[in-house]
Amino acid sequence: MSLSILSGLVGSPSAEQGPGKGKSSVSKSSERSTLAIQPSSIAETSPNPVTHAAISTEYSSLRYSKHCPSGMYITPTADNIFVWDAVLFIHKGYYAGSVLKFTMSFPDKYPDKPPTVRFLTDVFHPLVETQTGLLNLMARFRPWRPKEHRLHDILHFVKAMFKGQALERINELDVVNKEAFK
Repeated sequence: MSLSILSGLVGSPSAEQGPGKGKSSVSKSSERSTLAIQPSSIAETSPNPVTHAAISTEYSSLRYSKHCPSGMYITPTADNIFVWDAVLFIHKGYYAGSVLKFTMSFPDKYPDKPPTVRFLTDVFHPLVETQTGLLNLMARFRPWRPKEHRLHDILHFVKAMFKGQALERINELDVVNKEAFK
C-alpha cells in the first residue's frame, strides 16, 4: 500500500507554516467574530486528535511484514479515516473461494474503545450476526486492552476465524449466530 494515501490524511504542521502561510490576511477582530460564530460546528466535525493519530499510526504499521494478513486488503475510505474498507480472500477450509468484504469503524475514543467490524458480504458464521453483519470481537479481545491489542491483531483474528481449528474452538457463550454454531 502506498503511503500517499496516508500523507493526504495526516496534515503536517511544518508544511502548513510555509512561506506566507504563517501570517493571516484577516484582521484579528474578524477572526474572533468567525470563531465566536462557529465553535460548536468545529467541535462537532473535528475528530479527536489522539484518536486520529492512533488510527494513522495503526494504518502506517500495516506496511510491516506480517501486520496485514496475506489475502487481505484494507484502506481508509476517501472521506473518513475513522472508517476503513477491507476485503478478505479465503483460499482454504470451509469458506474456500469466498471473497468477504467488511468495514472497520473506529470510535472517537479509540484506542481506549475497540473498533467494530461489519461484514458487507453475507457470512454464515457463529461470530457474525446475521442481520447486521457485526463481528463479535469480544470472543477474542475480552476485555479490550488498548495497550496490548492492535489493529493487526484484529485483522489476524478476522482471517483466523474462518479456519477449521478456530471454528472448532469457538466458545458457545461468544456465539451470536446460534444457527451457524450447530
